[in-house]
Amino acid sequence: MRVGIVGVGLIGGSLGLALRRFGGAREVVGVVREPEEGVLAQELGAVDGWSVSPEILAGCDPVVLATPVEVLVPALKRAVPYLDGSATVTDVGSVKATICREAQALLAPTGQAFVGGHPMAGSERSGVAEADPYLFQHAVYVLCPPRDHPRRDQALARVRHLVEAVGAEPVELDPVEHDRRVAA
Repeated sequence: MRVGIVGVGLIGGSLGLALRRFGGAREVVGVVREPEEGVLAQELGAVDGWSVSPEILAGCDPVVLATPVEVLVPALKRAVPYLDGSATVTDVGSVKATICREAQALLAPTGQAFVGGHPMAGSERSGVAEADPYLFQHAVYVLCPPRDHPRRDQALARVRHLVEAVGAEPVELDPVEHDRRVAA
């Protein structure tokens, strides 16, 4: 797999490190805000290549949105023109219902699938310098697949592969149920 990560901070960087270390991807590329972030991410081994432009996402499947929740959908809007028609998109946001609904609506005209994701792992630290390839080991990783997408099973299998490759345990939940449980 050629995996694209939008936002190579703690979570995105940890995903990249784990995928590269444990063999879950042939190549990992990242979209960063500043060139300095990309240089550091590559030096640390979180990505093979990086760009400040989402053009680097061409040929990636899956694409992981690992930005703060409030910029996930805008990041997806910028990325859509560069995604392959069969690409699967996922995220790592802590809120699922709104993100899943908006992402699925954005991708519906293109045929790409969105599978919401939320790794139940993290740290009080931030940034790629704090990334840890073992962050997801044995962690529950919630997946919220679309209900009626024609490529639902294929997209879910792609994201499950990514989740299992980093050592996490995938659990499927409806987005609304996820949000209720996390809020509780």
